Amino acid sequence: MIKVLDSFVADKIAAGEVIERPVSAVKELVENSIDAGAGSIIVEIRKGGKSYIRVTDDGCGISFDEAETAFLRHATSKISGIADLDNIVSLGFRGEALASISAVSRMTMVTRREEDMSGVKLVLHGGRLVSKERTGCNKGTTVIAEDLFYNTPARRKFMKTDAREASAVTELIQQYAVCYADIRFMMISNGMTLFTTNGDGDTHAVIRSLYPSIARNGLLPVDYENIKGFISDPGSTLSTRKGQLFFVNGRLVSSAVIEKGLEEGYQGRIFSGFPAAVLFIEAEPCDIDVNIHPGKQEIRFLRQDMVRSGIAEAVSRAVMTGSGVPKGFVKNVESAPEMPLNTVEPQIESVHQKEETEQTSIREFLKSLDSRTSYEEPETPEIPEATASFAAEKAETSYVPVSAPAPFDFADLVLKGYVFNTYIIMQGSDELFIFDQHAAHERIFYEKFMRGYNNSAHSPQPVLTAFTISVSNDVYSMSGEWLGDLIRMGFDIEDFGNCTFIVRGIPPYMSIDEAEGFARGFAEAAGEAGGSNKVVIDKLITKSCKSAVKAHDVLSEKEITDLMSELAKCDNPYSCPHGRPTFIRISNYDIERSFRRK
Repeated sequence: MIKVLDSFVADKIAAGEVIERPVSAVKELVENSIDAGAGSIIVEIRKGGKSYIRVTDDGCGISFDEAETAFLRHATSKISGIADLDNIVSLGFRGEALASISAVSRMTMVTRREEDMSGVKLVLHGGRLVSKERTGCNKGTTVIAEDLFYNTPARRKFMKTDAREASAVTELIQQYAVCYADIRFMMISNGMTLFTTNGDGDTHAVIRSLYPSIARNGLLPVDYENIKGFISDPGSTLSTRKGQLFFVNGRLVSSAVIEKGLEEGYQGRIFSGFPAAVLFIEAEPCDIDVNIHPGKQEIRFLRQDMVRSGIAEAVSRAVMTGSGVPKGFVKNVESAPEMPLNTVEPQIESVHQKEETEQTSIREFLKSLDSRTSYEEPETPEIPEATASFAAEKAETSYVPVSAPAPFDFADLVLKGYVFNTYIIMQGSDELFIFDQHAAHERIFYEKFMRGYNNSAHSPQPVLTAFTISVSNDVYSMSGEWLGDLIRMGFDIEDFGNCTFIVRGIPPYMSIDEAEGFARGFAEAAGEAGGSNKVVIDKLITKSCKSAVKAHDVLSEKEITDLMSELAKCDNPYSCPHGRPTFIRISNYDIERSFRRK
């Protein structure tokens, strides 16, 4: 029997298409605030947004008569007819945000227009109006969504940990703070202010503040026709695409077309990794389709080839200059913290004073609201389950064969030659062995990392001068999920405040340069593998293998001997971590056959 669902059930289904998790709700509310002309936006979440979301702005507000209408599905002030879909200039336009969020939460909205003497307060549970009354409040709108998905438990159980949900929300607000540098953003999680931007329009300053890993080596400005922004020089890359932010007409988007244009613009000058890029693209509204994704995260370009080539040209113009030449003999590390080590305590006290001032300003800004403006104590971060043992990892990864390799006696090998500055010729009793120096060194490097990681009792090797690693707020907020892994590997690393970590000791199996690069890359890639520490670590270890000696690097006889000795100690001396052989054999019989002796 076919029947029409009642509005209560239909609303829950529709809400699931738009609101997948807390960050989806925050995105819709923040975009409404931007569309409302806000100059200040405060975002507060608790428990990753699962229990509490609040977005407060000083935008235009909503009148008493229209406040209730705003919660009806497809009620919007952004468009009025089909023709408007070809000329969308606002972030929101479907009229689904408030209806969808209210359908799966307990929602309160307080709003007032500048010309009104009083505002209006609405309370809705599960999309149904509970109360509506006039109230005194500041100009603008505050929307509070509590107990997200309380009435749709099937959706609630698919949410991630509090830390990951909070990280996603924080990352989103960072991204919008970069795009809208003229808006003052404040991000609060579990009562703690994570960051505040000035709202003075200085995009570069916002990037430096919120994305230190992107800006650590400086950024090249991009300014060509309708494409502006910043990119990294060809020698400064990241291990993931998290350092790439694309905005089209002020809308944060993911786009394979833009990624391709960015890649082409570097013209093959990127050896490994991904360049950092913050690009702002202006396009005619009629040349893009923003109505192809429920969350409006993807867009379709009418002229894709033109967009791609335009981005490539803009990037090429930036990197094909003197400024685009990678810096030589410059250590690729982030700058040290501004405060010397002996002034940490006064600085911490200053930070606490700053936070108290910010909290006071927040309370002043929200003084018209009810008791919901109170703050809870920050929750204890969740500690991820211990990573699987090294033996389990070996059984799962393709880098290490399941069956143990047959013993091989390196002791009988005699060095007979070295050709093409790449291949080492060794002779056994009746066989010739040709070793690839790069593949062999990769294997040695890989197993040193894995042994160090597996040895939880590894004592760090103190460094003469401590160094620091700065990360973005979203990575910092989930440090409980990756910091322990670095400590387990043999790092003496601890929180230094202000999204910075200080390293006083490194694993004995790494040099200082190796340790700095590995720790920074590990932090940058936090969360990229969906919570699997094994996948993240394997990915970074494989990348670290690029530090091995390369083909055509000339080795001395002692270096060759040392390389062979280290390879002989490996659990699997037969292949590199990627599966290529470290050496091949040619029997005396095969050689004789080639010369027609057999």
